[in-house]
Amino acid sequence: MSRHNDSIAGGAGTDEEFVDPVPESQAPVDGGDKVKADGKATAAGEKNASGQPAAEKTSTGKAAAETASAAKDAAKEKPARPPRVPKPAKSPAKPAAAPAASKTEAPNAEAPATAVVEPAAPADKAHRDPGGYPEFHAPTRARRDGKAAQTIVFLHGGNVANWSWDPQVRAFSDYEVLTPHLPGFGARADEDWAGLDSAADDVAAIIADEVSNGGAHLVGLSLGGAIALRVAARHPELVESLMISGVPAAGVSASMRAMSRIQLKLFSSEWYWRFQAGAYGMVADEKELFADHGTKLRTDNMRAIMDEVDPGGLPEKLGDYKGPALVVAGSKEPKLVAKSFPVLERVLPQALFRTAAGRHHQWNIEDPILFNATVRSWVEKGIAHPRLQAPNA
Repeated sequence: MSRHNDSIAGGAGTDEEFVDPVPESQAPVDGGDKVKADGKATAAGEKNASGQPAAEKTSTGKAAAETASAAKDAAKEKPARPPRVPKPAKSPAKPAAAPAASKTEAPNAEAPATAVVEPAAPADKAHRDPGGYPEFHAPTRARRDGKAAQTIVFLHGGNVANWSWDPQVRAFSDYEVLTPHLPGFGARADEDWAGLDSAADDVAAIIADEVSNGGAHLVGLSLGGAIALRVAARHPELVESLMISGVPAAGVSASMRAMSRIQLKLFSSEWYWRFQAGAYGMVADEKELFADHGTKLRTDNMRAIMDEVDPGGLPEKLGDYKGPALVVAGSKEPKLVAKSFPVLERVLPQALFRTAAGRHHQWNIEDPILFNATVRSWVEKGIAHPRLQAPNA
């Protein structure tokens, strides 16, 4: 049964691969995803995303098992990923109430010893470093309908890392949430960029390894959106639903490409990243982390990502993906994103296309309430949030 149709009650709460950060009158550069001039994963530093639907998913049976196995084997050939923090025990659908005893009290000798596992607090200052944000976030509250928690996988843009999803991790505590470190960013900043297909296979291996109940709802922003399209194209059986934002599938102009290459020379300057953070509407408590992470990015990796993403295009077999898809563009991010809608629609005719009015490239941080409400509406009801606008509306 498709988990996409399982609704749960609950409220909803600038990777710049383009170069949104520069006055809007200027051509955007990839900064979000490392390619958009950016402020966060997609807006200025990100790259053009390319992706194509993948074959219909089969969450059970030999085909799924063989595909998952192939994804894992492919991942083994890549450079070793940094060791992952041990996966915490998953919360039951209806967690039992914990004892009300004070943390400083000695345990009752007569009471049976019950281990209370407290979930990691991703927003805690201990995790606020570019490479220290966890990849796995177990649910900390049960769904109101009593059903098992589903899984959402958030893929960050090209100028940020998985910590940029903290507002979403906090809002979706009734879900199992995966925020992978993409190669070349965060904890994997020292790794060589091996290409979009390689990154997609890496994400697929994580999903196959971590998700035990059906497929995952895949959400990608900027560079993460381009990778999400390839996951759907190459491993459709692992994708329950797809939502991407800030993906310039139609390609980037020559002038914008030139601007993004010039900006690469500024990547080691902290002032550059602070400027990008402000230009992309990042909140104050994210600016320091954004600047710290930006100065650690390898310019050779960023150039390689731009060279692959900027030409545009979609992955082979994207049309094989028949599941639900939502494609979004911020009205204040480079226009080339919305201009990519027709390109994607030809391959994903089932997709819905919407614009987030007044929002920039990295709107998951700029307006987390709207972004979270959009994700929840899509994942739980299969509909676009009413505050989003239809193209040309």
